[in-house]
Amino acid sequence: MFGRRRFLSFPMVIGAVIIGVVSGKAIFGPPLDEYWKKKQQEEAAAASKENDSTST
Repeated sequence: MFGRRRFLSFPMVIGAVIIGVVSGKAIFGPPLDEYWKKKQQEEAAAASKENDSTST
């Protein structure tokens, strides 16, 4: 059906990669930022709780 008679050109591959990265950041960027902020807060809370329990 779709016969490939030659390989993909280098500029076409680079363009596809750039489009993929930009669209991936647009789609998954905000949820990932929110996830990592929450994760860092949880780790900071756990670390401070651990420090409080070991200091007594």
